[in-house]
Parts: sequence; structure tokens; C-alpha cells
Amino acid sequence: MLTELKKSIAAGVMIGIGCTVYLSCENKVVGAILFSVGLFAICSFGMFLFTGKIGYVFSNKNKPNCAVIWLGNFIGSIIVSVAVRLARPEIHTIAAEVAAKKASIGIFKLIILAFLCGILMYIAVDNFGKHPHEISGIVGIVFCVAVFILCGFEHSIADMNYFAMGIQSISEAPRYLLVLVIISISNGLGAITIRQFIKEKETK
Repeated sequence: MLTELKKSIAAGVMIGIGCTVYLSCENKVVGAILFSVGLFAICSFGMFLFTGKIGYVFSNKNKPNCAVIWLGNFIGSIIVSVAVRLARPEIHTIAAEVAAKKASIGIFKLIILAFLCGILMYIAVDNFGKHPHEISGIVGIVFCVAVFILCGFEHSIADMNYFAMGIQSISEAPRYLLVLVIISISNGLGAITIRQFIKEKETK
């Protein structure tokens, strides 16, 4: 469990780095593409990301401990967010606007946007797992990440970082936490759903 937690913290850090480069880019297409360095590192070095593992929660073997992974991702997100706020305080202003916008999205819309993100994250991770040493594995990560960002889909671990980087008052914390829970559950539902469709196709 300790190893799982450490790998999960590392994954949260990598997504935090992806969020930082995205917030640093004026060109959002470039930022969306560069964000994928986070997921690429996670997949390449065997780190544990909630949105990359939740799709396998009902698998017959090697079931991930998603609660521990989520917690580790959260800790990693906090570490990066504190560091970035200290080293690059200008990021806080940008992140605050992003966080406020995300927190104001209605619950129904959040569920849809997070569900669709879960689908893309499962596809990216599963494809890389099957083609780790091929260009298609890398391209799948870059495209899926860029698409979910440019579509405005909601990724729970990325949003952890945006909220932590952008929070301005402790009074905002309950709202941000509620939004994260909704997004996390919906990410999971999206990943689990697409896995079932893929498994059915592979069986046939």
C-alpha cells in the first residue's frame, strides 16, 4: 500500500506539472499538447493515476485501490500547487479564474464533461499499455489529452491542481471538494463504461 501511495503521489505531481505548463501557455492548443507530458511520464514510469486506474476497478485481477490512489494524487497535487504558488505567484491569478469557472458549472454538465473525459483517459492509458514501445502509444496519449482539454472536459486530478493553485479563501474549499467528488465519480463511470464496450468487442 505504501508503494501504491508513493506512485500515486508522483502521478499527482506529474499532472500538476502538466497543469502548470498549460496555464503558462497563451496558446491553449500548444498548452493542451504539452500537458500530455504528465500522462506520458505516468504511463512510462508506472505511476498510479486515478483516472488511469479506475477503469480497471472491476477487473478479475490486479484491482487498483482507487481510494488510496485518489488520496495520493491529491497529496501530489497539493505539493506541486504550493511549490508553484511560491515560485510563480502569477500562476495563482490565472488558476483562480480557471478554478472559479469550473466550480460554477452546473452538476449535470459536470457529470457529462467528466464522463466523457473518463472515456478518453481510459483509451489513452489502455492503448499505451498495449503499445508501450510504439508511436501509436505516445500519439494516443497526446491526442486524448489534448482533445479532453480543448473540449472542456473535466479531469478530476487536473482540477485538484487548478483548485489548489487557484484557491483564494478557505471558504471555497467545501465547494471545490464537492465538485472534485462529482468529477471523480463521473470520470470513473466513463472509464468503466468504455471498458465494458471494449471488452465486449474483444470477446466477439
